[in-house]
Amino acid sequence: MPLANDHIHILIAGGGYAGIQTALGLEHLLKRNHSKIQLIDKNIYHTLLPSLPEILSKRGFSIIYYKDIIEGKKINFIQANIVDIDLDRKLVFTTNPSYQLGYDFIVLSLGSRPFLPNIPGLREYSFQFNSIKSAKKIAERLSSKDMIDPTRITNIVIGGGGATGIEIAGEIASLIKKRDQQHSNIKVILVSPNLLAGFPTRTTNWVRAYLEALNVELLLGYEYYIKEVKSDLVCLKNGKTIRTTMFIWAGGVTALSLPHQIGLKTGHNGRVVVNKFLQAEGRKNVFVLGDVALILDNKGYPLPTTAYFAEQHGKIAAQNIYSMIKEQGRTMKAYKVENHWLDNFAISLGADLAVSRIRGLDLYGYSASKVKRLIKMKYLKDIGK
Repeated sequence: MPLANDHIHILIAGGGYAGIQTALGLEHLLKRNHSKIQLIDKNIYHTLLPSLPEILSKRGFSIIYYKDIIEGKKINFIQANIVDIDLDRKLVFTTNPSYQLGYDFIVLSLGSRPFLPNIPGLREYSFQFNSIKSAKKIAERLSSKDMIDPTRITNIVIGGGGATGIEIAGEIASLIKKRDQQHSNIKVILVSPNLLAGFPTRTTNWVRAYLEALNVELLLGYEYYIKEVKSDLVCLKNGKTIRTTMFIWAGGVTALSLPHQIGLKTGHNGRVVVNKFLQAEGRKNVFVLGDVALILDNKGYPLPTTAYFAEQHGKIAAQNIYSMIKEQGRTMKAYKVENHWLDNFAISLGADLAVSRIRGLDLYGYSASKVKRLIKMKYLKDIGK
């Protein structure tokens, strides 16, 4: 697609990790160019998703306003919710009638939504954990009068488990220990027999020992499949029930329906099939990144939806769009998964404890928590904050 002129309109739909990296990368590459870069998101802030558990105990921060990120840069931010995209006419429609946006290139970095299986009562009686608003809602409940009463028995149940569920459990358990609430109980329910499926055995064992030392009960296996959620009960497949004061759902994420609705080819879990340059199949001017994109790792499995990979996608997409604008695509770079996703991870377990692996080095406890903080600081520096 030869594009010789400088007046190209690039629309970035979604201001997550991939969208931010694309916007900043293009702004840097096209500084002397008259191209128009627009970033559109339903919120006015960028969420630091890996830091979201910190909100539960009201420590740290997890948002940065877009106006602060793009200050002094040639990026135009629009707050709006996208409802439709006409790929043939190159038009984006939003809930705000004032914003019907055209584009030459579009970057779909829309993120994902919570996976909510058809379990009776799940939507009505569970706290979700997927945004700053939902995290604050949990934090408010944890700070309510009946939850902080040291004489009252409270049962906090986390359904779904996985890395997110473990971070939630670790954060809340640390908070309860700090409050000296001896009558508070935490249970993590995970259908898988493995606490952290795919993670190194030593890491899993360390996390298990730490959580159990904080009196977190781990219920692992298919027998603990949740059949129904009630206002004060979780009903399990094995016929048992667990009384709950608070039920938090951490069952992972799934793709948004919009990409499929607008005609893009989708695969596993509704994610969009992309080529090696991160373009949607049959649409060279449509780049799909982050949680929305279906990319396979070196073993043929879909990459997990993490900020780490989303950042990589954004940087590659920026370079490739620039190449298409200025060099007719001659220098486009293929996205390659250089390492297995478990070669780099950090899981927090409260204020000063974590487990991490960075470039093959495994760390546990306080040193790992420092690594997680350094990762956050590096990211903030990368986006100019």
